[in-house]
Amino acid sequence: MSTAQIKAGTAGTVLMVEDETTLRVAVACMLRRRGFSVIEAEDGLAGVDLYLAHQTEVELVLLDVNLPGMSGLDVLKTLVGIRPDVKVILTSACSKDILASTTGDG
Repeated sequence: MSTAQIKAGTAGTVLMVEDETTLRVAVACMLRRRGFSVIEAEDGLAGVDLYLAHQTEVELVLLDVNLPGMSGLDVLKTLVGIRPDVKVILTSACSKDILASTTGDG
């Protein structure tokens, strides 16, 4: 990435949906340093609301699978219903076995 691309917001906009504040803030800070604009949501409902408000800007969603209230998988289904080609990276601090049982891939 060139120096010109590292200016704030020039690499694109990411919506980060993560309930763990320390992790959300740290990752958002790293992304901003790399030139991304970051919209932060602390839970699934806020993530959907922010996506609806900024869907034309958001190029990628970083989505925690395990969220309080509306689960990450329910958020994913909602986002796909809004925009079928939405780009999402699912994240989790859970073990592979727990994640597989949560997503139904176990």
